[in-house]
Amino acid sequence: MRISNISFRLTKDDLNEMIAELAPDVRLRIVDIKSDGVHGQFRFLMWNIDFCARPYCNRDKGEIAVEITARKLVNIPPALVQMSLQEAMKDAPSGIEVLRQSLKLNVPSILEPLQIALNVEDFSCVDGSLVIRVSDCDLALLKGKLPSLGRQMQ
Repeated sequence: MRISNISFRLTKDDLNEMIAELAPDVRLRIVDIKSDGVHGQFRFLMWNIDFCARPYCNRDKGEIAVEITARKLVNIPPALVQMSLQEAMKDAPSGIEVLRQSLKLNVPSILEPLQIALNVEDFSCVDGSLVIRVSDCDLALLKGKLPSLGRQMQ
């Protein structure tokens, strides 16, 4: 199944609702969306952490990524953060890297096992919204599982 030219504008409330539905036990909330990224807070071990998730898109190279960096409200030893991130990601799917206390999520690599191929025109933040503009999305996992529109109209 192929989808072309679709756009999403997600607000912090939209993202918080998605998080609550998909991962209700995760103590994570989105506080604001600014031009520099999605700002939020989560509980890590016994500390509260502020984070910023910066969307990145390079159409020419086919790169779509989210880089997540965190600021600590208390002084957490960097080695503990690095070790904890690496431990948490050891069983993660390909496309997730730990780089100097930040995570970089390569979206196409994460979606590949789900048989989803994306061509993204825009993946950015504007004040108040996360903008995702997809030029082409191939959902191979649905091929042959949905009746074609042509057969439905006969």
